[in-house]
Amino acid sequence: MRRRLAGILPLLLVHAVLAPAALAPAVLAPAVLAPAVLAQAPGAIPVRVDPRIELLSIVFRLAGAPEYSQGRLPGYNEAVDKWFLPFQDHAVVQHGKRLRAQRGISYDAVASFAIHLQGIDPPRFAKADTRPERLEARWTKKDAQLFLSDLAAFTKEAKVADFFASQKELYAHAEAQMQKVADTVDMSWFGTFFGERPKARFQVVLGLLNGGGNYGPSALLPDGSEDLYAILGCWEKNEQGLPLYNEKIVPTLVHEYCHSYCNPLVDAHYKQLAAAGKTLFAMTEASMRRQAYGNGRTLLCESLVRACVIRYRAKVEGAEAAALEGKEQTRCSFYWVPELAELLARDYEGDRQQHPTLQTFGPQFAKFYAEYVPRFQASLQKVPKVQQMVPANGAEDVDPATTTIVITFDRPMLDRMWSVVGGGEHFPELKGKPSYDKERKVLTVPVALKPNWTYEFWLNRGRFDSFRAEDGTPLESVHVTFQTRAK
Repeated sequence: MRRRLAGILPLLLVHAVLAPAALAPAVLAPAVLAPAVLAQAPGAIPVRVDPRIELLSIVFRLAGAPEYSQGRLPGYNEAVDKWFLPFQDHAVVQHGKRLRAQRGISYDAVASFAIHLQGIDPPRFAKADTRPERLEARWTKKDAQLFLSDLAAFTKEAKVADFFASQKELYAHAEAQMQKVADTVDMSWFGTFFGERPKARFQVVLGLLNGGGNYGPSALLPDGSEDLYAILGCWEKNEQGLPLYNEKIVPTLVHEYCHSYCNPLVDAHYKQLAAAGKTLFAMTEASMRRQAYGNGRTLLCESLVRACVIRYRAKVEGAEAAALEGKEQTRCSFYWVPELAELLARDYEGDRQQHPTLQTFGPQFAKFYAEYVPRFQASLQKVPKVQQMVPANGAEDVDPATTTIVITFDRPMLDRMWSVVGGGEHFPELKGKPSYDKERKVLTVPVALKPNWTYEFWLNRGRFDSFRAEDGTPLESVHVTFQTRAK
């Protein structure tokens, strides 16, 4: 799947005991090219904007897929729309809509299709009339072949190659920016940690329409070699509106490469892991779905990947960086990942003679989850929950004359401790300090609302976690949205 990075909020308003309101940003994660030749210098990672990725991103943008409609480069978005909106009713766009609705073709399934194309002039698979072995499972052979036919027509009629040629300067800028970052990654770690894959190439592809969406698919080529991809969105730009990449993206890049190693391992042991994945997903479903993770298998793959990223940062950057990564995973509701990383450090990295590759360590994960899940279930009983909100979370017809937001918890909370987090034009205007009732279960937040407007904020978010039960257990982050009606 992917490590998603949300945007940076312009303002955070946090009320807490003995602490003033905090103001700080919230940081949440050329020419048509065929797959590169196998020759790859040790440690080198080629970076490119890949027409195959951009082509599929454009089609699914036209199809209305939100994950391919969050590009943060205004100039590029405008260029794409100007060129391609005349084709928004094309057969391939309509086909994409149907596949998304009926087969769940979205997110990484789109990226997986793209990397299995042999160029775009015309788009084709390496072996005609076949389904590539590693094509994401949501694609049936029939769907893939029919979609490919429509895609070939779109590529020709929309003069897609001409559009990409018109953007070569933007692509070159993005590639140069990211190449500087990619060159700092310790690529030797992957072979050392997971075990060598001598026929594997690492590829970095920039998805300029993808915003914070990132993917880690792989492709098996006819000659038996592999392409392991880190497909990275672009969520930062400079003052000129051009792509900006820096060292903060390194954990995301490592994360996406780890999927090519971790997903097959989870699948190989899934029979033993499935119950734990299903249980953990049920207990964290709201948070997982907000991150676009829809089932227990995906949760297990993400968990192992995230634990491996902690181990990368420990090895390459040191203990402090690893600890920060562990806190980030807890913030994302992967509460068990720091312990999983400790297991890797102690029993896997600590005994490589018995476990020469991570594959050989696979059975240990079932034992880990069998012990962890009951503890996690017990700990969740201590976590406070929101029982009711007025206006209701998700309401679409709120009276703009409403003067308070009322939040009811399932247990007494610590007094004068709250974190109402957000900022910008969609954050409610506060007209005073929040206050609890005598039992400290009902919090009233004075606000002023305006008509026909969407509001958004969080109760607790990241390190701003002042909403706590009497025993100090923090509320899990709650994302609140509602919309007022016109007067």
